[in-house]
Amino acid sequence: MDFHKINVKFFAEKGSELSLHSFIPVFHRWIQEDKLEGFLVDVTEYTHVQEGPGVLIIAQEANYSVDEAEGKRGFMLAQKRVPEKKAEEHFKTAFRRCLQAASFLENEKEFAGKLKFATGHFEVTINDRLAAPAGSASQAAIEKVLKPFLDGLYGSGSYQLTGEKDAKKLAGFVVKVNTNPEASALLAKLK
Repeated sequence: MDFHKINVKFFAEKGSELSLHSFIPVFHRWIQEDKLEGFLVDVTEYTHVQEGPGVLIIAQEANYSVDEAEGKRGFMLAQKRVPEKKAEEHFKTAFRRCLQAASFLENEKEFAGKLKFATGHFEVTINDRLAAPAGSASQAAIEKVLKPFLDGLYGSGSYQLTGEKDAKKLAGFVVKVNTNPEASALLAKLK
């Protein structure tokens, strides 16, 4: 199966009380500074939507957001297009871009010491119901590609996968790692 529309969301450990509005000027600055990979287009906000998509940077290849879906704040990358041809490379690209952007956000002067994303607690979903319809067959196909990737990144046996069982939601997994490694260590493995 071709999984390239990958969503990766690292859940917030600290910073859930920060106003979503506080992220808007930072995201605008990132566009002006060309801070992230890809062609960044605009910032949009859904701060009025409870447990919604939050604040997003719309880009050609992926959208970046401070997301609050299901009441769980996190930093999310929704990958739309990638140049790679293999599913393993799609996961690598999505994780690298998401981790890098989340790390940048944690280190912005506005959020220094106030915001932290858990590198050991995240969600991976496939935002393509045609390629990955809800159900056990899709979950198995995703797991077949995801596990070797996570084994290389975190170490075999160091994490637990919980598959999405709700047929109304995107196919994917919540991942809990036994440790919470530094983003810089993970990014070094993803180069």
